[in-house]
Amino acid sequence: MKVPHAARKGKLRRGLGVPWLFAAAYSAVGFSIYFSLGVVAERGLGLTPLIFLVAGLLFGLTTLSYVEGGAMFRERGGSSAFARHAFNELVAFIAAWAILLDYLIVIALAAISVPHYLVPIWSGFDDKGAEIVVAAIVIFGACTLNIFNVTGRGQQRSLAFLALADLALQLMVIAVGVVVVMHPDRLTEQIHLFSHPNAKDIIYAAVIAMLAYAGIEAASDLAPDIEVSRRDLKRIASLGAIAVPLVYAGMAAIALMAVPVVAGPHGPETALGGQYIQDPVLGVVSAFHPHWLREIMRWMVALVAAPVLFWAATTSMLGVSRHTYTLAINRQIPSWLGKLHRRRATPYVAITICGLIALGLVIPTNIKILAGLYAFGATLAITIAHLSIIRLRVTMPDKKRPFRIPWGMAWGPAELPIPAMIAALASFLAFLSVLAFHTTARWVGIGWMAFGLLFYVVYRKYVEGTSLTKRVSVGEAALTKQIPEVEFSNLLVPVFGTKLDDDIVATAGRLAAAESEDAGGEGESRLELIYVIEVPLTEPLDAALPPEREAQARRALERAREVGEEYEDVEVSTEVIRARKTGAGIVEAARRLGSEAIVIGAEPPSKIRGGGRFGGIGAARPAEIGSATEYVLKKAPCRVLLTAPPEPESVPAGEVPGDIVIEEDDDRDR
Repeated sequence: MKVPHAARKGKLRRGLGVPWLFAAAYSAVGFSIYFSLGVVAERGLGLTPLIFLVAGLLFGLTTLSYVEGGAMFRERGGSSAFARHAFNELVAFIAAWAILLDYLIVIALAAISVPHYLVPIWSGFDDKGAEIVVAAIVIFGACTLNIFNVTGRGQQRSLAFLALADLALQLMVIAVGVVVVMHPDRLTEQIHLFSHPNAKDIIYAAVIAMLAYAGIEAASDLAPDIEVSRRDLKRIASLGAIAVPLVYAGMAAIALMAVPVVAGPHGPETALGGQYIQDPVLGVVSAFHPHWLREIMRWMVALVAAPVLFWAATTSMLGVSRHTYTLAINRQIPSWLGKLHRRRATPYVAITICGLIALGLVIPTNIKILAGLYAFGATLAITIAHLSIIRLRVTMPDKKRPFRIPWGMAWGPAELPIPAMIAALASFLAFLSVLAFHTTARWVGIGWMAFGLLFYVVYRKYVEGTSLTKRVSVGEAALTKQIPEVEFSNLLVPVFGTKLDDDIVATAGRLAAAESEDAGGEGESRLELIYVIEVPLTEPLDAALPPEREAQARRALERAREVGEEYEDVEVSTEVIRARKTGAGIVEAARRLGSEAIVIGAEPPSKIRGGGRFGGIGAARPAEIGSATEYVLKKAPCRVLLTAPPEPESVPAGEVPGDIVIEEDDDRDR
């Protein structure tokens, strides 16, 4: 993920057409049927198809909100980005932290499912040891691809083909199922409403069914990468909101007819929620007949599901990297967490840490706990998304909206979207049901959010010293923490006739020599040694100066030349410059000579506060920054390399500051 350029390179352009764009969006949500079907069927039983339709209604309403928000701002972050514009940074962080949890859960769920869908290739993949190993390989692969920025940018057609293969497989399972396992009576024969399943089971399953649309945040991240007309945007939103729930409900219906609900020792049950809970689609086709059809379908599921799930883990990790980047540049997490790779501009620290967390979630191999955790984060983030869209209608009524949710009600000058209001209420009630019925998800989810909020408060208030709600943004450079590559073939070195000159010139000489060596000895590096003589304003610049001042300058430059010429392949030149101020003379020389860097020594601390004339420093400057150095740092046309200041030393009696001190020590490479 090369975040800063992702919106400019590899865009999904309108020329791909609505089918391709729909396929790209479907690839972000269509994978979840491979692990959500069994978890929902365990509690929903014969009502599972209807539950998927009800969840699909909420999905459709949620799609409308995400499309309106994404089209308005065209930036990454999904519900977090909407909340940033509608509310403040604190609410945006809450949404982002919940989304981050969901991304980690999806990575873990996809990784756990991959080995089970590979069972037709080798039955040993079903063992717990092999399951964890394969899941770890999937997570490692997802991390590696994201760190090296191999996440599909510029390969949209290939990924769209994978998405179309996924959709084609699901439609084929439905079509074949209609022919070989079509027994509608199996859906209702074990239903005893409000008993099996009871009201709690129905609510529980309905909330977990949101897992089926796990990629909605990832799909919203496509907004900056899509160039599409308003008409096509409406068609994609409508097609997705209708087609995805219908496909999922159709898959659920065929599944419950192929692997029906039967009477068990503790009441009605289905193998989809037991034996096949980690690979329900494979369980469905395993019930097909005759034998040759079953084996063909099992291999087809294995060949499509495994790469689809692997890519789901990869795209979810991409979501992690994009989210941590957004959090870091908005100063919601420290820069080191969002630190970008030097060459690939990917947040490798965050990717590595999140990969380890995902691996920790995989080890228990409990898909039901992970599903409940996902529901916690999803219902919270989606609720914030809907509320943000509603508030934006009030706070930004005139903001351009390429897509607008239909069916609104007047509220003063604003028009509130009724679908978003209904969906906000439904998702909030779903969040409350998670707190009420999902014990593990409740405590783990609350713990995750509490840790994140504590971290956020401490970082913003006591590290950054800024408001919890005010937006504070920094550029990408703040996340690189690296020294830019600099050429040192033409260096300007001011000398002042002090004992520090030897060290400063030696430092510059080493840099120039190293540059020449890196260039293979082709062409000499150059040191431009200058001595600036300050001329008072009362005299013209070309006025005759006292002979002792010119002699002092020549002695200083000659000594500096001797030091510089000790380095091979380094050409040394000297020049005496007249200027009104030392700093201005240095800057003008750098500009005239086209210097690539200025190497200047920091000034020693002084107890005198009388200003430059007396060798002192101004109270507003650090001790090592004198007036000349300060001017150069502010005005230089090139990079300035400032050497570390020396320890303060007492001036021997009779020695005037600024006199030439020639040391006979020849060890100048220290």
